[in-house]
Order: sequence, then C-alpha cells, then structure tokens
Amino acid sequence: MGFALWLDRENRLAWVQGTQEYRPMGAAVIAITAQFGNRDFHPMRACPRQLQNSFEGFFGSLEEVNRYLRGRAKREGRVTPAPYR
Repeated sequence: MGFALWLDRENRLAWVQGTQEYRPMGAAVIAITAQFGNRDFHPMRACPRQLQNSFEGFFGSLEEVNRYLRGRAKREGRVTPAPYR
C-alpha cells in the first residue's frame, strides 16, 4: 500500500491518492482537521491539478497519513513527483 498526500490549505482540505498492491484505489478528500478511512476513497476521483505544488509526501498506511495530519508542522507543500501528476 502507498498513499500520496496533498493539502489544499486555501479550502482547508486534505487529498490522498492511494494504491493497494499496485492497483489504484482512487482518491479521497476530507476536511484538513479530519481523519481518513478506507470508505473515503472513490476509484473515479482524482486529486485536482492545481494542488501540484501542495504535495506533502508519501506514506505507507492511512494511519501514517492520519498521524501526520494530527501533528503536521506548518510548512509549505512540495512539488508533486512526476508519476503522480
């Protein structure tokens, strides 16, 4: 499993795109103050292109993503790696 996280600070949203055993799970979007769950993902949803410079990182599990959201430092996002654009 792998998850890529973007934060839309302007709209206070967190976006995650995931894969499970090399199969795309689609993307999930929640309030920046909430926590992700498996039911949040939709296979037809994709992260918005305007978040390209809001990339936060790769994570190995949803729990890691949620832990990051609970304790994230206030910092600027990074550029999205090429395979996830």
